[in-house]
Amino acid sequence: MKKETWTKITYSYLLLVGVAFAIYAFNVADENWNIDFEEQKNNIYIFLALSFVAVILTAVDAAGVRENSKNVGKKAIYGGLSLAALFVVWRLLVTIF
Repeated sequence: MKKETWTKITYSYLLLVGVAFAIYAFNVADENWNIDFEEQKNNIYIFLALSFVAVILTAVDAAGVRENSKNVGKKAIYGGLSLAALFVVWRLLVTIF
């Protein structure tokens, strides 16, 4: 796939998830802009999974910048997946400790 196409898909997905979460948060928030996490736990988990996919797409896009070709190759995909996994592990460790 061409890098330009991959970048457009990535940014479109990020925009779509961001707007969907903003609309969702606006609808479920109370008058003090608080969201009851116990009540909305399943929906929050869905948005976390969608955000993880966005992290993977962004990491693959960032890893593709280093390559000199015009296409996103296997090296960029593997590099992006490892970069996304490293980010998620780092965030988990920061949360735990």
